[in-house]
Amino acid sequence: DGDIFQLPSTCNYILTSQCGATYEDFNIQMRRQVVNDQPTISRITMKLDGTTLEITKSSIIVDGHEVNLPFGHFGVFIEKNPSYIKVTAKLGLVALWNGDDALMVELDNKYKNQTCGLCGDFNGVQLYNEFIKNGWFSGSEQEFRLQVDIHCEMFQKEEISTNCTKLTSVCEQLLSGPAFSSCKNLVALDFFIKACESDMCQCSSNSSIFCLCSTISEFSRQCVHAGGKPSQWRTEQFSKTCPQQNMVHQECGNPCIDTCSNPDRGQVCEDHCIDGCFCPAGTINYVFDDLTGKGCIDKTQCSCTHKGKIYHPGQTFTGNCKECTCTSNRWTCKETDCPGICSVEGGSHIITFDGKTYNFHGDCTYIFTKVSVTVPYFWMVSIILVVFIDIKPFVILFLSVPALISFQ
Repeated sequence: DGDIFQLPSTCNYILTSQCGATYEDFNIQMRRQVVNDQPTISRITMKLDGTTLEITKSSIIVDGHEVNLPFGHFGVFIEKNPSYIKVTAKLGLVALWNGDDALMVELDNKYKNQTCGLCGDFNGVQLYNEFIKNGWFSGSEQEFRLQVDIHCEMFQKEEISTNCTKLTSVCEQLLSGPAFSSCKNLVALDFFIKACESDMCQCSSNSSIFCLCSTISEFSRQCVHAGGKPSQWRTEQFSKTCPQQNMVHQECGNPCIDTCSNPDRGQVCEDHCIDGCFCPAGTINYVFDDLTGKGCIDKTQCSCTHKGKIYHPGQTFTGNCKECTCTSNRWTCKETDCPGICSVEGGSHIITFDGKTYNFHGDCTYIFTKVSVTVPYFWMVSIILVVFIDIKPFVILFLSVPALISFQ
């Protein structure tokens, strides 16, 4: 509903869930931890219409089994782009996690007035005292209903000193600059200014830049979510590098990135822009290599997959009477000679080279197989090799004779 509050805790909390219904469509929980004085989300648990997801920085577990991305299962699709892990549920839910300190959940309007958790009741009314007080999470009974585990660490609220308020003008300048001109009247600027003051005043010297950068980054994300389009605000001090080669960070990029697996995905995208790493502007024929993780590459350098194995451009595989070559993430195949197997089972059950089965009973000598090839001038080379079978009770004798040639 637009309320903003602070919750400095490493407890496992219910972020949002469906309540008031006999069957719970979704339940999303989140746990944080502090690493090197910097808070980060360590685990996300999602229960989506009977499917359970456990998401950490190192693994994705679905119903107790670790999976590779992209992955689909009973109306739930999980994918990863250079900046986010995205979970889309057919029931009307989308979750985005940047793998660090930012998690966003989007819900269909059909769940209005049906939600519980840190994200509120989704009734469209900003009840500031819903479960918060003075911008901080209240230590009331509500807290323990949202808290999943009993023993965890809660940090004490630190009062902002008068010296911190002197930083107001600096924070206003950062958050009201030209880069955020499209964010005016879309985001609660006053709250982020106060959060900025707190970051600059209370964070340790080792993490002050991280705290401030996280606050501005979240302000930018909220602006995008509300329909704004912030421009590049990151100075060298707040710069963010991309681990993949040939990629640049943008505050508002197309969330449906063209990839080797889906090079035309961006053309059918209706989602709002997101921050993250993207292929540089002007690289028209470049896509993100989601198969080998090489970053942005030319489409012609894309690999292919077959039965879970990755094949690089030019590599081939043979199967089903075909030889296929990988070319720009497409298989180019040609027909090849294919062996056939004909068999007799139980003395009377025949399986042909083409897989047809039938029963044949007899106590004679029969031609099991022979090869006939048409040659020029209407010559017929018949019986290149003839295999006779002599079917007797409980005995099958195979006889072969040298090639015989007849002309017709």
